[in-house]
Amino acid sequence: MTAYCAVNSLRNRIDYILHSSHFILVDPSPYILELAYKELNPLQEILEKLDRTRTSKSRKKVNALDVRIKDLIWEFEDLLESLLYQQILSYADQVDEEMKERVWESQSLMESLPSQPPPQPQIPFESSPSHQTTTTSRRRRLLHALKPKRLLHYFKPKGREFNAPSLEDEDEDEVGGEGIRISIDLQCLEDDARSFTERLKEMEEEYIHEVDNMPQDDDKDQSISSRTRTKSKMIGLSDQFQELKEDIIKSVYFQLITLVGTAGVGKTALAQAVFEDPEVMSHFKHRAWVTVGRKSRFDEVSRAILAQMFGITQGDGELGAYLERLVRKKCLIVLDDVWEKQITDSLMNSLPDIWKAYIHILVTTRDTNATSRSCGSIMMVRFLKEEESKELLCDKVFGENGCPFQLDKAVTKIAKNCEGLPLMIVTVADILSKSQITDTRYWEDVAEMRNSVFTDAYNEISKVLFPSYDYLPQYLKMPFLYMGVFPPDYDIPFSKLTNMLTTEGWFHNTKKEQSLKDSVWHCLMEICENRNLVLFSKRISYKTWWTYKTCRLHSSWRHVCRGEARKNNFYNVLKKLVEGLEDGIKGQHCLCLENNLLFSINEFCNSMRLNCASSTRSLLFYGPYHQYPIPLGDDFKLLGKLDALNLRLFTFPTEILTLILLKYLALTCNGELPTTISKLFNLRILIIHQHNNIRICGAPSYVPIQIWDMKELEHIEILGKSLVAPYHFVSLKKLSTLVGVNASICTILELYRKVPCIRKLGVQIELTPYDDHNDLMSCFGCVSTLECLETLKCSFINPVVKNDHAFPSSLMIFPSGLKKLHLSGMSFPWEYMDVIGSLPSLEVLKLRAYAFRGSKWETQEKSFLKLEFLFIEDSDLVQWKPRSGSFPSLIYLRMEHCYKLEEFQWLSKLEFGEIELVNCNPVALTCAKQLQLYEYTALEVTATSSFDEKPITIKFRRYGSGR
Repeated sequence: MTAYCAVNSLRNRIDYILHSSHFILVDPSPYILELAYKELNPLQEILEKLDRTRTSKSRKKVNALDVRIKDLIWEFEDLLESLLYQQILSYADQVDEEMKERVWESQSLMESLPSQPPPQPQIPFESSPSHQTTTTSRRRRLLHALKPKRLLHYFKPKGREFNAPSLEDEDEDEVGGEGIRISIDLQCLEDDARSFTERLKEMEEEYIHEVDNMPQDDDKDQSISSRTRTKSKMIGLSDQFQELKEDIIKSVYFQLITLVGTAGVGKTALAQAVFEDPEVMSHFKHRAWVTVGRKSRFDEVSRAILAQMFGITQGDGELGAYLERLVRKKCLIVLDDVWEKQITDSLMNSLPDIWKAYIHILVTTRDTNATSRSCGSIMMVRFLKEEESKELLCDKVFGENGCPFQLDKAVTKIAKNCEGLPLMIVTVADILSKSQITDTRYWEDVAEMRNSVFTDAYNEISKVLFPSYDYLPQYLKMPFLYMGVFPPDYDIPFSKLTNMLTTEGWFHNTKKEQSLKDSVWHCLMEICENRNLVLFSKRISYKTWWTYKTCRLHSSWRHVCRGEARKNNFYNVLKKLVEGLEDGIKGQHCLCLENNLLFSINEFCNSMRLNCASSTRSLLFYGPYHQYPIPLGDDFKLLGKLDALNLRLFTFPTEILTLILLKYLALTCNGELPTTISKLFNLRILIIHQHNNIRICGAPSYVPIQIWDMKELEHIEILGKSLVAPYHFVSLKKLSTLVGVNASICTILELYRKVPCIRKLGVQIELTPYDDHNDLMSCFGCVSTLECLETLKCSFINPVVKNDHAFPSSLMIFPSGLKKLHLSGMSFPWEYMDVIGSLPSLEVLKLRAYAFRGSKWETQEKSFLKLEFLFIEDSDLVQWKPRSGSFPSLIYLRMEHCYKLEEFQWLSKLEFGEIELVNCNPVALTCAKQLQLYEYTALEVTATSSFDEKPITIKFRRYGSGR
């Protein structure tokens, strides 16, 4: 469980200390670290043994031991990082004193230097060399004191680009080199390291024994059974019921259909409704229903099928041999609640090929991996809509009598709070039915969650949900639990989640061809798409999982995650003052505040300092946005993550600069960033937002040039501030994302040498009257040399609009590996799009604010071959005529505020596509209704207009010939 990720976290931390350019390890420090590191490698392999055990085994004892291993690892990691913090802080204090002396010395030397050479006649010839030597010596001492790297933390550019003096004797390695170097002595940790490894070995042996001797789960409900469910009316999912029924009846060939969805979503109810439908019953004379569960073996499944189809209750006859008797007879087999792929594979292998054409298999499972995708289809069982949820709730509570009028409003909100999960609705309904309370105030309290009804329901259904978490692979458990820190009704951006998980250190990436962020991304997709534990929310394209931008956790799963996390001291979510005063916060690694005001209460803060400040690694402020400053404090010495975007800070809180182990920092502040921010040399993710975007004319705000010394940075997101490039050679080789900053053309021209591994670049370029389009073309030329770049977002302010351009479009060059391109405000002619259309990997293209101008866009043949998503906003385009062979892969087209648009075409050859027209010329809608489509293609069109008092939305579908 948590031990697996704790192992990776400590491994990554030790590996960083051993190989970091910031540290000089004093003997025997390397030996001490390697001693602990070597013991972690076999432990990871031992923990992975649990993933290879069957789901029928009970994991209670193993889970308890897992917690003990995790606690031991965290204890040693706390000792290591505490010692590291002390020595780094001591070094920083020494440097502060030294630099104060250097600044004082430089000021004295500056005053002693002559402002201009003395008149030549007044200086004796013989004394001239002596005078020159003295002056040169002073200048050298001054230059030594004023070296850019030495003063990097102490001088700040004031309203303009900061340029250090050009020094001929400056060492190139020092300028833009590795930065600070700190001596680290871990000798006092040697005894702790030996004790740690010895205890770890003992636990390893105990873990192996427990895994090898895991008992069978004693859950009686998990035994194999035939269908014993009572027939009941299914409410909701009528569309999926009809679709599934038609697929089963109309198919004349072998079918394997899998109903997939999270626990309690209604898979079994849907399958049962189809299984007992009169038409299905008359169509399939031979039917079998087997509830498989976690404890099943295929021989038990086979016997259950034989018993229902042939009345065989004894013996071990071959299923395939008996099915041969049913020559040309339609058979329907339902396998409900399948947990292991072995069950469906064994059933498939037992059927002779010549008889498969007459067998139809319907499987329900929580895990997409538990079924065969190669020879079957998958139907995702959706959540209930709000009206369906209310209907189901009323049916279970009031029956045929219906909902009383005075309770209608409360019932509607109660149903909505269940978030479409049938199991949750039925459980809440059961509690309400037993209460037999009809008082309006009681129902209103339930709707507002002011009493225990929903908590009791969450606790009840957690017994059903928990196995889905308990039997997850080790590497997925902590990332899934982490999703519980986010507040209810919050759409979690995948980009944010990826950044946060990356800095946790839970992933030990061994694949050189795959970045760490890619590993995290695939982990999230496994949780969302295959395990069905998380819901996709906003999407940017149709039916492709990678195009979803956000996800969210159902409230029932949030309850499970938070309960498990609190029990394991992983994190605790605090809403009330009393929660911060309880023992539940003691030793917590992460504190999440859903009420940001708590941190401004002295009693609460004192409790934090006493109970968890020494162990807390993450501090997250996820309450409603708070407009007034709240003190953050500097008591959390080992803090590695601080997310305070929902707090407004007038100035950058300088106390944060003492949190030198920070790896993730997200703030909202309008003040200037201090030049001393480079003290946070461990920082990987830096996100700075502004409370507002008001700019003072003539006083630009700059990103401190010292940011280029923060070598560990992987993600920079600073909104509303201008980025300048230093004069000396320096590069952030680990930086993969740079977004939100303003930049001049000169900065862009320098940028390509300083961020060689950038994958996502988003800048706002403000053009001046002195800039021309030739300089702009040079920008694209420099950007094209960024070989790793996949996403480029360029927004141009004050573009120079010219009718006649004196340069060829071929000068506009982009990286060949570009996948996503966002352009705004360039005002280039549409002919320049031919360059973009030739990009071989481009999948997403967004054009905003007259990125291109002109009434007609005619593309070249066979262009935009891989483009799937096209968005055009604020354009004077009238006609869009793609030529033959272009846009063959387009899935989604959105055109917004195109008031002159009259004509466009759809040349995609894919089976399904989608068009959205938002506040466009009404003629464009007429054009959409007359689009000519390829064979066997379907196109869904949505047109929205807000020109009238009430917005109007029109939806329709068009089909190509052959459908």
